[in-house]
Amino acid sequence: MRIDGCSDIEDPAPLAQQAAWQDVEPIAQDDGPSPICPIAYTDEYREMMGYLRAVMAAGEESARALALSGRVIQANPGHYTAWVYRKRLVEALASDIGAELDWVSALSAKHPKNYQLWHHREALVERLWPARAALALPEDQRLANPVLRRELQFVGSALDEDAKNFHAWSYRQWLVARYELWAQELAFVDTMISQDVRNNSAWNQRYFAVLRGRPATTQLDAALARAEVAYAVEHIQFAPNNDSPWAYVVGLLLRHAPAALHEELLPRIRALAADPGFAPAMSSTPFYWSALVDIHEQQARALPPAERAPLLDEARAICDRLATQVDITHNRYWRFRKTAVGAA
Repeated sequence: MRIDGCSDIEDPAPLAQQAAWQDVEPIAQDDGPSPICPIAYTDEYREMMGYLRAVMAAGEESARALALSGRVIQANPGHYTAWVYRKRLVEALASDIGAELDWVSALSAKHPKNYQLWHHREALVERLWPARAALALPEDQRLANPVLRRELQFVGSALDEDAKNFHAWSYRQWLVARYELWAQELAFVDTMISQDVRNNSAWNQRYFAVLRGRPATTQLDAALARAEVAYAVEHIQFAPNNDSPWAYVVGLLLRHAPAALHEELLPRIRALAADPGFAPAMSSTPFYWSALVDIHEQQARALPPAERAPLLDEARAICDRLATQVDITHNRYWRFRKTAVGAA
């Protein structure tokens, strides 16, 4: 199998007929004496794998082994053993990393959600420009480097094709964190959210960018928490029944600025619920009421035990409302949630 833009063995003849492979004895796959359900490999793939096993067993590091690994990967892009072997060969042979990136890019156009090719790309970029060297420069100079410019453009194009490609977002997180490219990331995420306010992946990336790789115990300063509340509420106004901004802001504040739940978020969403232009949508979305449960519960935690009852009772009453009126589909969950209020 050939993929446009990918190179492999030029001679299309069976390997057994090629002069370059006459010194290799292929190793057949051992399925045991009586396999119950043998895989119906094509003859071409079975032959390629026999020769790949042989060169791997011999520890061969050669151009022909590299080409063979590429041919196997093109036939089966999920073959992680072939990917690991290829990475070793690229390093041992001091292969042209730019050419290898071109090869991976061509392959990813056909298989954009293949784990292995994204991990291989990480290894190539790190080899092309090690993060240790990059981080010696200011961020603006890192962003101007052609290696990182190329990668940001590549992953941006992948997200243009599929804005919810988990693998592309994961690679972008690695790139941003590894090379500390934080300054530009919130602007990129804002563009993605503006294009699709329901893109959970983009909201997840905003969470990542706001924390800047800091520990899970990090507490946000008051100004940043206030800004993120304002940002989320602005997008809640656009689509109150969209769970993305609700999940983002409640999750962010619960973990990293709990006081801001009732100091910043509560008055804003209550004001929306009281606004005639938003009241019908706010009262009918379970995300508003669910946020109130979390807010009241968090408020209660900040009080002495003897003073918590009114807030916890309010949270339980909202769970009843959700179970019987607003979110009947998840009735059992809300009844369970009611029993858990105040338990932590």
